[in-house]
Amino acid sequence: MNLIEVMSRFPNQEACIEHLEKVRWHGNPTCPHCESENVRRKNEYEEEGKVGKVGRWNCHDCTASFKVTCKTMFHGTKIPLQKWFLAISLILNAKKSLSSYQLARDLDLNQKTAWRIETCIRAEMVKETNGLTLQGIIEADETYIGGKPRKANKVEDREPNTRGRGTDKDAIIGAVARGGKVVARLALKLNGRAILDFIRKHVKMAKSELITDEFRAYLTVAREIKHQIVQHDLQFVDGDKYTNTIEGFWSLLKRAWYGTHHHYSTEFTPLYAAEACYKYNYRNHDNIFSKFVRESMVMC
Repeated sequence: MNLIEVMSRFPNQEACIEHLEKVRWHGNPTCPHCESENVRRKNEYEEEGKVGKVGRWNCHDCTASFKVTCKTMFHGTKIPLQKWFLAISLILNAKKSLSSYQLARDLDLNQKTAWRIETCIRAEMVKETNGLTLQGIIEADETYIGGKPRKANKVEDREPNTRGRGTDKDAIIGAVARGGKVVARLALKLNGRAILDFIRKHVKMAKSELITDEFRAYLTVAREIKHQIVQHDLQFVDGDKYTNTIEGFWSLLKRAWYGTHHHYSTEFTPLYAAEACYKYNYRNHDNIFSKFVRESMVMC
C-alpha cells in the first residue's frame, strides 16, 4: 500500500482505530486484561474543539479501561496512528531501508521519535523471522556488516584491512530456501556448534539439502543433513550447486547498510537483519501492509 492509499483509507485517528478494532476483534471486542467480553465503549465527548477518549472501552468485569492498541506495538503511543501507518508503509516500500532522519523529515517528527517508531516496527519483524523454518534446497552462508577502518595519517602506521573471517565486523549467518524464504541473524560465534544450532532451528533437516561454501565449520552440519560444497576458488556454479541466492540477499542487506544507515551498533543489528528478511520473504505479497498491521495486533 502506497502513501496515497494510506492517506485515503485512514484520513484521521478515528479511521485508524476503526481499522485496528476490525483487525483485532473481528466485531467481538474483548478486554485485553481479563479477556472478558462484557465491555462497553466509552462515550466520546468534545471540549474546546478537542476529542477525548476516542476508541476507549470499559470492562465491566475487571473495571479496566483500555484501547484496541493495548499490549500491542502501538501501546501508549501519543503519535497519531496515521503517522504510524505512514511509517509502516514507507519502511515496507523502501528496498534499501529508511533512516530515522529521513522518516523524521517525511512525517514531521523529531529524529528520536522516528527512531523509536522504526525500532518498534523492526521488533515486530523479528518475531516473524525467529519462528521461521525452511525446507528444500537450502543455501547457507555468512557475511560481515561494518565499515572499513579509517586509514592512519602516516603510511607506516596503517594496518592491513582485514576482510571476511577474522574481521572485527558483525558476523551475520543466513540460510535461504530456493524459491522460498530467508532467515538471517547476528552470529556471536561462527564455529561448528553455533552453525549447527542455527541450521537445526531454522531448517527441517530430514527434508532438506544444504549447499555451502568450503568453510570447514559447515562440516559439523554435514553429519546430520545432506551437504554439498561449492569450491569458490575453482568455480561459483556447478550445475544446481551454487550459493548465488543467499549472496543476492547479502547484497540487499549491505546496500541498506552502505547506502542508507552507514552505521548501526551490534545491539541493533538483529533488527536491521530482520527487516531485510521480512521484506525479502514477502516481496511478492499482494498487500504486505495489511499483513504487517494484522500481525502487529497480536498481544505482546
